[in-house]
Amino acid sequence: MAAQSLANHVRELDAGDLRSVVHYEGDDYDVVFQREDLAEEYAESEFEEVAKHLVLKGFDDPLDQPEFARFGHLDATVRWFHDVVVIQVPLDEWCGVIAAFDRDSITDTGRLVDGILSFVEAEFDDHEDPDAAADDLAEEFSQ
Repeated sequence: MAAQSLANHVRELDAGDLRSVVHYEGDDYDVVFQREDLAEEYAESEFEEVAKHLVLKGFDDPLDQPEFARFGHLDATVRWFHDVVVIQVPLDEWCGVIAAFDRDSITDTGRLVDGILSFVEAEFDDHEDPDAAADDLAEEFSQ
């Protein structure tokens, strides 16, 4: 799974202590990495609740934002909390990847975000425009 590979990639970047990685598609999401000590800090239901809220916040930051069209599409959102930094990368309107880090461990935010973005661009190509995919499928069957 590409999201699990993302967790491995982020650890190799050595730009911050990874807490968790969540991959979401619509209402469904998978916690593909959770650091062991978080199981002691959070009950499973508490961690799932936090993951669910992060996914919902991800829906607030879609890839295309018409009010900022001159800036291009949104590559990532970084939320700085007192103890935790959360990086959300939308893949399309309803899909994305969320990675959380210990705030005090981040040594180079730019390198961290760029490393995540380059990995996501290379590994998550299957999230294409559903209308284009439907058109391609229809064209394939019409030949």
